[in-house]
Amino acid sequence: MSSKYQNSVDYRKTTLDNGLRIVTEAVPYLRSVSLGIWVHSGSRFEDPSQNGICHFIEHMVFKGTHRRSALDIAKEIDAVGGALNAFTSKELTCFYCRVLNENLELAIDLLTDIFLNASFPEDEIEREKQVICQEIYQVEDSPEDYVHEIFGFQFWRGDPLGQPIMGTIPIITGLTRDAIIDFKGRHYTPEQTVVCASGNLDHDRFVDMIQTQMHKLPSGLSQNRPTASESEPCVHVVHRDIEQVHVCLGTEGPSATDDRRHAAYILNTLLGGGWSSRLFQEVREKRGLAYSVYSFLSSFADTGMFGIYAGCEPQRFQELLGVISAETLNLSSNLTEEDIRTAKNHIKGNLILALESTEARMNRLAKCEFYFDRYLTLAEIIDSMEAVTLVELQETAEQMFTKAGYTIVGLGPIPEETDFRAFFQP
Repeated sequence: MSSKYQNSVDYRKTTLDNGLRIVTEAVPYLRSVSLGIWVHSGSRFEDPSQNGICHFIEHMVFKGTHRRSALDIAKEIDAVGGALNAFTSKELTCFYCRVLNENLELAIDLLTDIFLNASFPEDEIEREKQVICQEIYQVEDSPEDYVHEIFGFQFWRGDPLGQPIMGTIPIITGLTRDAIIDFKGRHYTPEQTVVCASGNLDHDRFVDMIQTQMHKLPSGLSQNRPTASESEPCVHVVHRDIEQVHVCLGTEGPSATDDRRHAAYILNTLLGGGWSSRLFQEVREKRGLAYSVYSFLSSFADTGMFGIYAGCEPQRFQELLGVISAETLNLSSNLTEEDIRTAKNHIKGNLILALESTEARMNRLAKCEFYFDRYLTLAEIIDSMEAVTLVELQETAEQMFTKAGYTIVGLGPIPEETDFRAFFQP
């Protein structure tokens, strides 16, 4: 193992009697602490009739508790110069806080209070429905965001994984307080929850403070297990009178725990992950086809997606598709050892730079716990990536970028004669 990347970080894990896991990473030379309460609950675990409820709950916990009003919550975190926020994904919901280590006790009290004691007032629920509707409209008014939303729905169509995280306006406006409280009670259980923290802290003291609050979290039987998800390639076009054509296309990729994930990270970096990537250079720098072009990798517990986005003027859209087709379908035969070394160094640099952020460290702790049930050291991750060979990269590229294996979504003034499949057919 690469001793160069070993560090003296003190990782520890404690499981409380009620099943709640507490994971910390002490970094004593920092002044900050980032802590998060993570729940194994996201849009893929929602019944279609309640799609968006996880995201709605994430919003509502900040609207007041039995001890604090929404304004009190905002004032308390602002008074110490901290940051308090939350996010919802397909599989996880996280409530997190970042403060100076001297304010850790306040942060724990504030974060556990909103997590455990949110009061869900009826007037706030009705008001927040309007806020989330505006958030949905904002996505629909942004072609780049909206084409990603449609792409996810089409890629996993018929499967809960394709449901939009924010839900839809008819479902959101129909949510009731009883439904919200019932969902939270069934899914926000100790067995489904992990508390993570990274920074200048003492594990035992942190566990004591968390236990004082979180022992109140009632146990439950709900276990969110992903169903087997498979993508069936398709083409979907949404005509809209805007200046550009936006396209999102992709194929199945590795899951978060798949051994091929390191190869996929490298391929993503090579193809569209930076300024020197194949797509950026060919599409933007050489041809001036697009301002924004990139690839992305989304991995989940049991599956994944490798995607590409670009936007260009309608007259050059077919040229864009031709370039993307050539760069993806020929990737396995165009890889060089020099390219691979550059991509590995790029990823390694990003990993090491992230160590300077307690928030990034805290996120990594949580994902290791949920997906691997153990801590993955930086040295272990780098060693695994360094071990990827040219042959493995070629095999992974051939598996992912198969002709006729693409899901393609186009949004905008797409020329009627555009034959998407012609660019990706055998």
